[in-house]
Amino acid sequence: MVSSQVQRCVSQLNYNMWYKVKPTCTVTGWMYAFDFPWPAEKWYAEQRLKCFVRRRKWIRFRNYTAFNTWVKVPGIREDGMEEPFIDIAVGGQEISGIASDYLAIWAVTIRGRVCYREGISQNNPEGSSWKEVLGPGDSEVNQISVGPTGLVWAVTWNGKILARSGITKDNITGTGWYEVPSPEEKLYQISVGSNAVWGVGLDGIVWFRKNVHGAMAGTQKEACIGTGWVQMVGHMALINVGVSDQVFGIGKQDRKLYFRTGVTRVDLSGKVWQLIDARIKTPFSNTYSMSSISSIDSASLVSSSSNQSLLKTFGSLQNVNDQTGCVSKSDFSDNASDAESRDLKIKSLASVSLSSLISRNTEVGDNGLEVFTHSTRQEQEATDEQTLQIKEEVDIFSKRLSSTSLSSTVSETMFNFCEALQVNDRDSKVFTSCEEEEEFGGNTHEILVHSCEDENSSLQDSTPLSEKSVADTRLGGVASHRTTRQLRNESESQSCCSSVTSLEADTRDVFPDALWDTGAVEWMWVSATGCEFEPKVLPSGWFSSGKKQKSNSASVKHEAWYKEISKRLRDRNIKQIVPYTDYKQAIEKSSWVKEADFQLWDERQGWVDCSVQLELKGTSSCEMNDGTLTCTYKKGHNLKNLQLFIGEITCVLRINDVSRYSVLAIYTAKRTTTLTPLKLAAMSDAAVEEWVKAISSACCDLRSARSPPPENACWALTGRGDIFVHEMLPSIETTLCKQMFWHRLDGHLHMVESSNAGVVWGLGYNNTAWFFTGSEEQLKMTDVREIYIYENQRWNPLTGYSHNYRIPTDRPSWSDRSGRQELAKETIKTPSIHWQWISEWGIDYSTPGGTDDMGWQYAPDFPRIFHKKKCMSDYVRRRRWVRKCKLITSGPWKEVGTLPLLGLSLQVDPPQWLPKNSCIALWAVDLNGNVLCRLGVTKDCPQGASWVHVPADQPFSCISVGGSYRVWGVAKDGSTFLRNEVMPDEPTGTCWFQVAPPSGHKANYVSVGQTSVWLVDTLGNLYFRKDVMPIFPEGTAWLYVCAGIRHVSVGPLDQVWAIADMENVTGAICRRVGITSETPRGTGWDVGIRGGWSYISVRGCIDADITDDIMESDAQVTSRGLLSNECNQAVC
Repeated sequence: MVSSQVQRCVSQLNYNMWYKVKPTCTVTGWMYAFDFPWPAEKWYAEQRLKCFVRRRKWIRFRNYTAFNTWVKVPGIREDGMEEPFIDIAVGGQEISGIASDYLAIWAVTIRGRVCYREGISQNNPEGSSWKEVLGPGDSEVNQISVGPTGLVWAVTWNGKILARSGITKDNITGTGWYEVPSPEEKLYQISVGSNAVWGVGLDGIVWFRKNVHGAMAGTQKEACIGTGWVQMVGHMALINVGVSDQVFGIGKQDRKLYFRTGVTRVDLSGKVWQLIDARIKTPFSNTYSMSSISSIDSASLVSSSSNQSLLKTFGSLQNVNDQTGCVSKSDFSDNASDAESRDLKIKSLASVSLSSLISRNTEVGDNGLEVFTHSTRQEQEATDEQTLQIKEEVDIFSKRLSSTSLSSTVSETMFNFCEALQVNDRDSKVFTSCEEEEEFGGNTHEILVHSCEDENSSLQDSTPLSEKSVADTRLGGVASHRTTRQLRNESESQSCCSSVTSLEADTRDVFPDALWDTGAVEWMWVSATGCEFEPKVLPSGWFSSGKKQKSNSASVKHEAWYKEISKRLRDRNIKQIVPYTDYKQAIEKSSWVKEADFQLWDERQGWVDCSVQLELKGTSSCEMNDGTLTCTYKKGHNLKNLQLFIGEITCVLRINDVSRYSVLAIYTAKRTTTLTPLKLAAMSDAAVEEWVKAISSACCDLRSARSPPPENACWALTGRGDIFVHEMLPSIETTLCKQMFWHRLDGHLHMVESSNAGVVWGLGYNNTAWFFTGSEEQLKMTDVREIYIYENQRWNPLTGYSHNYRIPTDRPSWSDRSGRQELAKETIKTPSIHWQWISEWGIDYSTPGGTDDMGWQYAPDFPRIFHKKKCMSDYVRRRRWVRKCKLITSGPWKEVGTLPLLGLSLQVDPPQWLPKNSCIALWAVDLNGNVLCRLGVTKDCPQGASWVHVPADQPFSCISVGGSYRVWGVAKDGSTFLRNEVMPDEPTGTCWFQVAPPSGHKANYVSVGQTSVWLVDTLGNLYFRKDVMPIFPEGTAWLYVCAGIRHVSVGPLDQVWAIADMENVTGAICRRVGITSETPRGTGWDVGIRGGWSYISVRGCIDADITDDIMESDAQVTSRGLLSNECNQAVC
């Protein structure tokens, strides 16, 4: 920290000495320049002739010393009581693009003023100062809440609800206030989450706010204030929203702690309130042992007249040092008031001395279970010294017992106590832990769980309890003893020990109820802002009290009112149901309806409000057989209904729309042909995902789509990383692309490769390899993606390169790669709400083609090929900016090691065409361009065993494994290679054979089928390799096919599928038609769903029962007239 900043630091920081920051090129730390102020790049480490000023930077370290302690934070006035705070809220930990240690602290004073705490960081958690935020006019705020995304809501004294507008990473305190309409009653408390707002009314009614989207609240009003209130079941006194929008509450009547179950990203309102078992272990039950007192056979020692002595005795016990177990010598004073008091002192001393020795190494864990810890060597020595002192004191006191008439019970207790000390000395394992730490595996704590419901234990044993307690500690060589509650339960179950029960009752009269573990706690306040857990796997023991409630509900069956209601229901069933059991059911269908409000895209009106209704119809056995999707919107002055049958829908996916952030597109065969998908926009990503899942699930149920997908399925990916599958049929090559049904699979990938053996691999955006497990188990998946934006400038003779002097045909100052879409760094969002920014915008120096020192690339004009060195004829330049975001999701995918891969390919041959017991060939390329071969890949072991390096003369960028183990690859310089003599016995082959790429072009991607090879160059041109034969696998020449291809995939029957850009639409699924022996390049494309696709794999698309003698080509299929003439409409 520079010196000017150090003067503002708080007193909680300890500083070291000042020292100079020394640049690497000088010793004194000075930097020189011409004058003040001067650009940073013109300060030099060495003094020059034109340098007349100099500077050097000083820095000082600081250490924060107030961790794990409470530090007083000053108020807004010097006298904190003049205007104290009445409410405080913490949040902002999920604001994208801000420091990871940032927290938003908002507070409200007793005068209704709103304040914001500035300077919060990990090194300065108490902040630096309070900043007053202008309140909402004449209203005074009473309560405030801050969500993880920085969204702020407040409640005023008169019941108004306010939401802070304009909160972004650049303006963290916002710009103003929105007034939110109140529900039917006034609220007095609000709690804000990431995408949820909950409130509590004056009479305890709980309210939930719909369609709140915290990530977009700073820029959109509707995302900030939501759309409506929903009344929830239950009455609460206080409510709090924690991490992941999990909700906790305190009951209105019973003041108990409740948790809202079923809260997910799709259903933020949850299901039901469930009681949390939140009992508190009290000091008495955790500290003192009643074992010696419980062993008294007579209750005459404690009477109503001796309560005062008993209180004095326990008062003296508070002088016991809790950490060492030392008892003050004053407790052995001869000035006892009477014999009973003296006897009780002796018994109490015996009890507490033994308890203190045992509890010295004892803590109380969850649910009252005893946890025995290993002490340090210093603590052990102190304990041994205190043990010797107690023994000496007991010996001295025992001599006095001979001259004093004591009851037999007290004498027996003292004898047992002394014997216990001797046993304790013999069994050093109980209290000596330094030597045992290695024996128990070096664990710091050893835990023993004792059941409080031991039915075999009995107090009728003749062994005295003090001796029995110590004997229990020797089990397994680990210290242990039974709890007070267990001894009380055992004593109460024995009729002969009624005196002990009366003793306990008298002792309860002496001590307050707070010292006993009754479990009756009335909660006043709860905060779960820092409570992070998995909602699907709640911590064990939270809802243990639910079992007790279940047993209580069973007793309701014996109540008179319950019996009366049950009788009436049975009588009605006899009258209305039984007489008609022989009749056939008149209605065998049932329907389920789901409704929501969206915005519909109309070609003439643009985005219009509409009501969407999804109706599913099924039989009485819940089998779905029909369904409709109806959109009702206003066109002019009339209402119009647009209806789709579920059986017509071919795909439902999210798309990127410039005007809207959350848009889903619904495709049918007809709408795919006319390029008019049904577009619906929602306020939040959660609503879009909910409806995508609902419609897709209905389509899969109606079409009986299988999960997991079959081995011959076709796999495709969207630009968002969503995984889609089409279940291939034997007539796949005769089905039009527009009629293919695609359904979504859980997970997130950037690249996917399939095979007919059932092995599927994929790569994430962070180059992590995953394989498909084929099960319904959802495993955790993570991915990191880079988002790019391009900065464009044109050269001007007066000012040089600038954003301001561009001609009308130039690209925008900030755009995407193509330059067609204008962008801005401030408005670019993550692909979905599940992604989170993990870095700021920075210049990308790894742009393909290279850059100069400032990250720029140059060209004569837009659009041209850019290069890194500026030439005299270069009048435009661009540079790429990059920002990273991270995704955490789940799916049936499992990670394969930690080696990042650039590309991979699976063998295209079906298993029945391979030698028996042979493995599947899988080749890959890592980030450094090394070619790798995976050994041991089979259907039963899809992840394989290990990687084998395949040597190559230069780094590769792409690899493809075709039929009969033919392996082709593309080097990073654009050249192509063929691997020679790859066989099952020689999985890595022998050598590389270089094949010349298309003349004047560089290869980018290659895909090899059973007998054909197809290639895509860096400009998107598609080529076919001529004359590829088993005796001449390298072929003779490259034949041009068409342009505008982003990706190509060749299947086991040499069928060709691609992702193409056409007619101003990027990412359309296409299938090559007309491929025959006379026209091996085909004649045209059958175009399917357009827009949003980035990758396709048909490497496993072949019928499982097909054999060599029944294989037929596309020419044979065409001759039978199975291909529609529509396939040839779009010919390159």
